[in-house]
Amino acid sequence: MSPFENINNFNQPKSNLFKMLLFSVLAFVVLSISIFIPFIGIIGLALITIPSVRMMLEGRIWESILCSVLGSSVLFVFDIKTPFLFLALLISVSFIFRFCFLRNKGPFLTIALSGMVFIGLLIIYIVYITVFENPDFIPGFLSGYKEAVASLPKDPIVQGYMKTMSITSEQMELVLTQAGSYLNKIPYLIPSMVIFYIFLSAFISYYWSMIIFRKNGIVLRGIPLFKTWDMPWYLIFGFIAGLILVLIPNFNSGFDFYFDVVGANILIIFGLSYTVIGFAVLWGIFDNLKIAHLWRILIIIAISFSMVLLIIIPIMGILDIWINFRKLERH
Repeated sequence: MSPFENINNFNQPKSNLFKMLLFSVLAFVVLSISIFIPFIGIIGLALITIPSVRMMLEGRIWESILCSVLGSSVLFVFDIKTPFLFLALLISVSFIFRFCFLRNKGPFLTIALSGMVFIGLLIIYIVYITVFENPDFIPGFLSGYKEAVASLPKDPIVQGYMKTMSITSEQMELVLTQAGSYLNKIPYLIPSMVIFYIFLSAFISYYWSMIIFRKNGIVLRGIPLFKTWDMPWYLIFGFIAGLILVLIPNFNSGFDFYFDVVGANILIIFGLSYTVIGFAVLWGIFDNLKIAHLWRILIIIAISFSMVLLIIIPIMGILDIWINFRKLERH
């Protein structure tokens, strides 16, 4: 018996199409506004999938597509191409939820597939712009960024900071010269941050969908307890590969920079992943010691503000592969 049959047997009330269409439009309005607010855009990304997914899980495929079309059309205010990117994203994610729901797949598979589809569509989108519309799109962005870094000493905000802190122009130029090589690498680290951002939004989207849909009888598989979160042991080879690329001695000026950039991106992705697992390990230890939730939160906040302690967390996540601090049953 499929989940859809279960829903029908319990006389599952259907969602109001008008309300779902309105929700979809408002979600894209939130996304459009939140783009200009750092780190808030993740809320908009998590919201936009809910109406389309809800309709899809009710078996109303064409109405799900209608929600996707109407919602993404809000982005025509910005340009012609972006709405089609998000239209393809919403339809794809809706079918992924339907596939996983019908086959009773785990939540992390749904989240992983949704994130990978978004990344794939984003790559296609960037390649299309680069090849057919603006060949200088990426080089132009990088050169513009380098010019902005070079002109930092003349920036009004930096000038105001220099006056407040009694820093001379020579001192500031020396600092920026020393930091210039690191600042110029930041744009090359954007891929890893975008990937983490996308998967985090996919996780939030699934979590909100799980809570909202359950009230109306659509029961998605629950996310496991945080203290039991785990990663396959063989993913450690990804972390090791990133480490090797970063630590390879310089041998060719044409390749050294790219090895460093690729290695740094890989380390960021796996480092953040093992940081999450490290906090899960810590939460499991808190459970064993029966520490109150208030103290747990205070300890985690204290760790987050200490660079030394924060470095220990991903190390705990890596060591858990062999030590198994939480005594998880692994296959």
